[in-house]
Amino acid sequence: MDGALFSRCNVVVLIGALFASASSCSLWSKKTESPEPGLSKEEQLFLDDYKAEVEVGRNMAGRLLTFYGEYLDEGLTDYINEVGLYVAKNGDYPNKKYMFAILDSDSPNAFACPGGYILVTRGLIEDVANEAELAAILGHETAHVGKQHMFNALRSMSKQEVEKAEAEAAARKRPDKYSRARARPKPDVNESGSALAKLLTTASGAGLGVLQAAKAGMGLLLEKGLDKNLEYEADREGVKYAIRAGYEPKALDQFLSRLAQEKIKHNDKTVMDVTHPPIPDRRKAIADVLNKMGADKIIGAVGKERFEAARVSLLAKGKEEVK
Repeated sequence: MDGALFSRCNVVVLIGALFASASSCSLWSKKTESPEPGLSKEEQLFLDDYKAEVEVGRNMAGRLLTFYGEYLDEGLTDYINEVGLYVAKNGDYPNKKYMFAILDSDSPNAFACPGGYILVTRGLIEDVANEAELAAILGHETAHVGKQHMFNALRSMSKQEVEKAEAEAAARKRPDKYSRARARPKPDVNESGSALAKLLTTASGAGLGVLQAAKAGMGLLLEKGLDKNLEYEADREGVKYAIRAGYEPKALDQFLSRLAQEKIKHNDKTVMDVTHPPIPDRRKAIADVLNKMGADKIIGAVGKERFEAARVSLLAKGKEEVK
């Protein structure tokens, strides 16, 4: 499974793979049965943990692609994968698998699902000014994956918390005009879907099925968000990863500054506003880490021309739709 997976798969193929691969995922539990031949109990626990993380993330990614639709542009998707994988290799978790795809949504946002499935919206790519900004954003998302922010959040939820998150997600109208235009997808309850119902052990010891975990994860992605301190951490780490990769240190701050100005100008409120801390607070946290790194003395690449060349078809299509 390589980083260009999404560029070669449409939504139907991806979602089919979600359910077809589930039967190979063993139960994830602290009380693991006899390990596979050649593996210690600790190694088997690690393997089961990884399988569970991938299955939850794969299901979440499939739900996001079903909900928003996939923006199909193989060249642009390949480019997003190239930049994202390059930044990830300069991060703290270079051996993890990362796969990137583009969601067909006007609202600027990016989503990190467990297991390395990262999806960015068409609106984000339209709003980004250069490759350095894109790299810092993808660094933020790869940090979420590497540190297992979403997966650990799901594992720590009790059954009651999961049920509450699902109820809140079902009742709340999202402040995203584009996403409101689509019906919320219903969970697959057919035979292949039920095969995904493997158990995750939460902190309370209760079993949490993969489908239920994915639904709760969607609630966190689109309705509630992760703990704000995890978002600050992803900002700090993402900036570091992008700087290590040779990009302009202030790129993420520049993007957030411009995004804040646009929100004031158009009085927009998006999913990102609900699921992330206020932009001024994020910029302050970024400024702190840049100061500690002595970023003013670091010269990094901006990559404007390469970025513009990669998204030229996206912008051209947008102009045609406006006419």
